[in-house]
Amino acid sequence: MKTLLYVLMPVSTNPVDLQDEFFALLNPYRLNSSRDEFQPNSKFDYLCSFEPTLNCSETENELPYELRSTYDGTISKVFRLRAETNCSAMVTPDGIWHDIFDFGWRMMADQESNELATCKWRDHVKELMNKNPDCWVIETWAHS
Repeated sequence: MKTLLYVLMPVSTNPVDLQDEFFALLNPYRLNSSRDEFQPNSKFDYLCSFEPTLNCSETENELPYELRSTYDGTISKVFRLRAETNCSAMVTPDGIWHDIFDFGWRMMADQESNELATCKWRDHVKELMNKNPDCWVIETWAHS
């Protein structure tokens, strides 16, 4: 399964350091297949890219020229995001992973249950965005 994931980092993060900070926030949740023990915090095994959805040229133009192609279509700032975002998971600057599964969404659940979970999740995303308005947001897809 693939999940659209937003990773939030304070705008005080130097753009040159965004990629390092991005991976520092995600690595605790990456499944390490070389380890035999149970990994209860793992949320994904690898990241992948699809057609970018953020497409915020205003934010991209704030980046140093040499970084723009790295984040082409996949970077914005939280205050510029649409109110109805389509992400299903978010990592906040404090390193906490939040996702739609926390609200009861399940692949095999009935439609009504998943619609209720989606509404609760969207409310939570709005709350997280309100708490973190001055953040970069980078999108990626996580495979689990």
